[in-house]
Amino acid sequence: MISTSNESFSKFRNNYLAVYLIVMLSDWLQGPYLYALYQSYSYQMYDIAVLFIVGFVSSAVFGTVIANTADVWGRKRMALLFCCTSSLASMIRLSDNYRYLIVSHLLSGLSTALLYCVFEAWYISQHQRKGFAPALIGATFSTAIFLNGLVAIMAGFVANFVVDWSGSLAAPFVVSATTLGGAAFLISTSWDENYGESKTNASGSVLQSMLEGLVVLKNDINILSLGLAQTVFECCMYTFVLLYTPALETAVKNSTGSRALIPLGYLFSAMMFCSMLGSLAFKYLSSKNVLTENLLALALFIAGSSFCFIVVNTTDSALTVVSFLLFEFTTGMYFPSIGTLRAQAIPEENRTGVMAFLRVPMNFAVCAILLRVDTMPVEQIFQICSLLCFIGSLTILWRALDPKRQASYIAAKTEESHEL
Repeated sequence: MISTSNESFSKFRNNYLAVYLIVMLSDWLQGPYLYALYQSYSYQMYDIAVLFIVGFVSSAVFGTVIANTADVWGRKRMALLFCCTSSLASMIRLSDNYRYLIVSHLLSGLSTALLYCVFEAWYISQHQRKGFAPALIGATFSTAIFLNGLVAIMAGFVANFVVDWSGSLAAPFVVSATTLGGAAFLISTSWDENYGESKTNASGSVLQSMLEGLVVLKNDINILSLGLAQTVFECCMYTFVLLYTPALETAVKNSTGSRALIPLGYLFSAMMFCSMLGSLAFKYLSSKNVLTENLLALALFIAGSSFCFIVVNTTDSALTVVSFLLFEFTTGMYFPSIGTLRAQAIPEENRTGVMAFLRVPMNFAVCAILLRVDTMPVEQIFQICSLLCFIGSLTILWRALDPKRQASYIAAKTEESHEL
């Protein structure tokens, strides 16, 4: 898939990327038609928002505990658990029973917590144990995000095709569940198990692992600043995931006077293409020795601006779509930036637990916003998202301006250039 002069590293990275991309394909397949599927079940926006909230609360509460068990019980084992819970959640969504859908979002909340903690933690741990150059971690994340963009583009076309072919909005969810079987096979046959390295983890204490993670957060302002940036960006991102379809429907109606059929799969592919361009921008600017903190701050600033554009273009569907594409460009810059900074800042022995705790405030912030979708105009919600992104950008700029961090960054880049 990707070749380097280091054959051992190339084989290791390509194996990780294969699993990561299959897992992300299963996740992306559900994106374009989730809101439309629930609309077809005759549920209103508030009913749909409640389902999303169930998922976020599940991810914040139960996901924290389960993600911490990965440091104790093994990250490979938890990755396999993700495949099981995510596949089951997808299949349950074939039912229009609201109680069953609540269960599916409880499971998807657990799955999301595992997806965004376990896989990254497994890779970083294995990378370090195998003695590969630290600089290659950021390169792997950048490559993963770029290829993830291609996979997401493909997922949009596949989702649109299977819906047109089957005549059912539920078809992408069946395909999603099927792909997870392939991911589970690769994980079970080619991944080594790894754990957090602390003494408490050796004794198998999940509670102690959680407490250690909280202590790390309490005592490290750099990790907390990253947590704030992660909270505001991903809160806005998940709010966007729920609201971009109704926002576009409103813009189309305002500009044409009628409700035209929107090819959501193709729109999704276009947005993912812009996300891929964002990852390329990150890779290019990183190669020019731009501080990773500055790239993260830039992504947050552009994201805030894109939400402003959405607010002022509610009567122009074309400009609304352009605003969507601009926001997705920032996601391509955001994920490799935050992944690289987390790899540098979070200690290995509690990596999964700390990463899980960082997601808790984001989940509750999303819930607080989505609870108001029935009473607050979409434009006002996007205004809040814009403000949050600007606050996050200023926070990361403050972090980047620390003279000690700039000196350590220059020293690290010098060391990395020798290693490479």
